[in-house]
Amino acid sequence: MLSPSHHSVFTRRLAAAVIVPGVLTSMLLFARQATAGTDPAATGICNGVVNQLAHRGAVQENLLKASAKKNADIIARLEAQRSGLQATAAALSVQIGEAKDAIAAIEEAELTLHAEIKAVQDDLAALDLEKSSTAAAVLELQGTLADLEAEKITTENQLAPLQDEEALALAAKEQLQSRAADLDARIAAKTSQLSVAMDEKEVLAAAAGAAAEALDAKTAEIAAAEDDLVTLTGAAAAAAAAVITAGTAVSEAASELQKLEATGAAAQAELDAQLARIGDAKTTLVELQGAATAAAGAVTAKNTAISAAQAELTSLQAEAEAAADALAAMTTTITAAEAELTTLQAAARSAAAAVTANTNSIAALGAEITALEQQIAAKNAEITAKEGQITAAQTELAARQTTKATLEAEIARLTVEIAEFEENSNSKKKRELIALQVVKQGELDTVNGQITATNGLIAGYQGDLAALQTEVNSLNSKLLAKQLESSNLQQQAAPLQSSLTAANDAVALKESEIAALKAQVPTLQTAVSDTNAAVAGKQTELTALQAQLPALEAAAATAASAAAAQEQLVADLEAAVPALTDNVTESQNAIAAQKLVLGQLEGELADANTALSATQAAAAAKAAELAGLQSQLPGLAQTLEDAAAAVSAKQAEITALNARMDILVAELTGLNAQIAAKEREITDLQAQVAPLLAQLDRLNGEISATEAQLKELQAQLTALDLKLTDANTTLAALQAKKNANKDAIAAQRTIVSGLQDQLGTLQNQIKSIDGQIALGGCAA
Repeated sequence: MLSPSHHSVFTRRLAAAVIVPGVLTSMLLFARQATAGTDPAATGICNGVVNQLAHRGAVQENLLKASAKKNADIIARLEAQRSGLQATAAALSVQIGEAKDAIAAIEEAELTLHAEIKAVQDDLAALDLEKSSTAAAVLELQGTLADLEAEKITTENQLAPLQDEEALALAAKEQLQSRAADLDARIAAKTSQLSVAMDEKEVLAAAAGAAAEALDAKTAEIAAAEDDLVTLTGAAAAAAAAVITAGTAVSEAASELQKLEATGAAAQAELDAQLARIGDAKTTLVELQGAATAAAGAVTAKNTAISAAQAELTSLQAEAEAAADALAAMTTTITAAEAELTTLQAAARSAAAAVTANTNSIAALGAEITALEQQIAAKNAEITAKEGQITAAQTELAARQTTKATLEAEIARLTVEIAEFEENSNSKKKRELIALQVVKQGELDTVNGQITATNGLIAGYQGDLAALQTEVNSLNSKLLAKQLESSNLQQQAAPLQSSLTAANDAVALKESEIAALKAQVPTLQTAVSDTNAAVAGKQTELTALQAQLPALEAAAATAASAAAAQEQLVADLEAAVPALTDNVTESQNAIAAQKLVLGQLEGELADANTALSATQAAAAAKAAELAGLQSQLPGLAQTLEDAAAAVSAKQAEITALNARMDILVAELTGLNAQIAAKEREITDLQAQVAPLLAQLDRLNGEISATEAQLKELQAQLTALDLKLTDANTTLAALQAKKNANKDAIAAQRTIVSGLQDQLGTLQNQIKSIDGQIALGGCAA
C-alpha cells in the first residue's frame, strides 16, 4: 500500500506526465515543419546533391561543401531546430523514466495489494470453510440431538413396561413371602402344639401308671381301715356311759345358775332401760345439736352460696363482656382479612398478568428470532448472488481492459506507421491506416464506455453488497439482541411463576383464614348469648338464695333452743344410773360364783363328751375313711381307664398334627419355589431395567452435552458471520484500491506510450534534420 508522502509524489508526477505531453503534442501538431528555404540559388545545388544521392548512393565532397556553403543559413536553422528537438527528446526521456518509475511504484503497490487481497481471500475461504464446517456441525448436532431425543423416548417406552412388570413382580413376591411367613408361623404353631401334645402324652402315660399304683394302694388301705373301725366302736360305748353321769350333775348346777341369772337379768334390765333412756336422750340431743349445727351450717352455706353466686355473677358478666369483645374483635379481624384478601387477589392478578405477558413476549420474540434468521438467510443468499455478479462483472472488466490495452497498442502502432508518411502524403496505404485507426479508436471509445459502465456496475454491485452486508450485520445485531432479550425473559419466567404461585398460595391461605374466622363467629355469638343467659340465670339464682336466708336463720335459732332443753334431760337421767349399777354388780357377783361351780361340772361333762366325741369321731372318721376309700375305688379305676383313653387320644392328635405339618411343609416348599422363581424373574427384570436406566442417564448426559455444544457452535457461527462481514468489507476496500491502481497503471502506460510515440517522432525528425544537414542543407 502507498504511503501518504509517496502518494503525493506519485500524484504530482502523474499530473506532470499528463500535462507536459499534452503541451508538447500541441506544439508539435500546430508548429510549422522545418524545411529548407526556397532560395533559387540553392535550388540547383540541392537538386544536384539529391540526384547524386539518388543515383550514386553518395555525394561528392566538393558538391556537399558547395551546398553547405550555399545553405549555411538553412543548416544553422536546422541545427537550432535539432537542438530544440533534442532538448525536447531529453525532457520526454526524463518524463518517460518518471512515468516508468511511477508505474513500477504502482505495480509494487499492486503486488502488495494483491498479496493483501490474496491473504484476505484466503481468510475468507478459510472463514467460509469454517462457517460451512460449523453449519454442518450444527446440522449434524441438531440431527444427533433429534436422534438422542428419539432414542431417549424409545428407552423410556422400553423402560416403563419393565418397571411396571418389576413392580408387579415385587408385589407378587411380597405377597408370596407374606403367605410363606404365615405358613412358617402356622408350622411353628403346629410344631409347638405337637411338642405340647408329646409332653402331654408323656404326662398322661405317667398319670395312667400312677393311677394303677394308687388303685392297688387304696385297696390295701381299705382292709386296714376295716380293722381299726371295730376297735373304735367299743371305745365309743364306754365313753357314752361317762357322759350320762356328768350330764346329771351339770343339769342341777345349771338350774341354780338360771335362778341367779334371772335376778341379775332383772337388775341388768332396769339398768339397761335407764341407760337406754339416757342413750335415747343423748341421741335426741345429738340429733338436736346436729339439727342446730345443720341449721347454722345451712345459714353459712346459704351465705357462702350467695357470695359464690355473686362472684359467679361477676365472672359471668366479665365473660359476657369478653365474649362481646371477642365477637367485635373477630368482626374487625375478618374485615381486615377481607381487605388483605382484596390486595392479595390484585397481586395474584398482577403476577398472572406478568407471567402471561412474559410468556407472550417469549413467544413473540421466538417468532421474531425465526423471522430474523430467515431474513439473515435470505440476505446471505442475496450477498452470495451479489458477489457472483461482482465476480462476473470483474471478469468482464478484465476482458474489456485487455481489449482496451490491445486496441491502444494497435492505435499506437497505427499512429507510428501513419507518422512514417509525409504529413501531406495522401497515399492509399496511409489512408487505409488512418481509416483503420479511426475504426480502432471507435472500438476503443466503445470499450472505454463499456469499461466505465462496468466499473459503474461493479461500484453499484459493491455498494449493494456493502448495503446487504450492513443489513446482515444489522439483522445479526437485532438477532443477538432478540436472543439476549428472549434469554432474559426466559430467566424471568421462573421467578414470575414463583411469584404467581406464592401470590395464589397467599390468596388461598387468606381465604382459608377468613373462612376459619367466619366459622368462629357463630360460636362467639353463641358464647355471647350463653354468657348473657348465664348472667340472667345467676342473677335469678342469687335473688332466690337471698330470699331463703331469713327462714334458715329462724330455723337455726329454734334448733339451738331444743338442743339446750335436751341437754338438761340427759343430765337428769344420768343422775339415776349409780344406784342401778350397784344392784347389777351384786347380782353379777352371785352369778359369777355359781358359774364357777357350773363351770367345773361342765368341764367334767366336757371331758366326758370330748372322750365320747373323740371315740365317736374316730369311729365315724374311720367309717367315713372306709367309705371314702371304697368310694375312691371306682374313681381310680375310671381314672386309670380315662388316662389310657387320653393317651390314645393324644397319640391320635399327634398323628393328625404330623399329617397337618406335612401338608404345611409341602405348601411352604411350593411357596418357597414360587418365591425363588419370582426372585429370578425380578432379577431378570432388574438386569433389563438397569442397563436401560444407565442408557437413559447416558442419553440425558449426551443430550445436555449436545445442547451445550450446539449453543457453542451457534455462537461460533454468529462470530464467523461477523468475521466474514469484516473480511468482505476489507476485501472490497482492497479490490477498490486494486482497481484504482489498475486504472492508474493503464493511464501511465498510455502516457508512456504517447511519450514514446512523441519521442520516436522527435527522433525521426532529428534524424531527418541530420540527413538534411549531411546533405548540406538539401532535403533528401
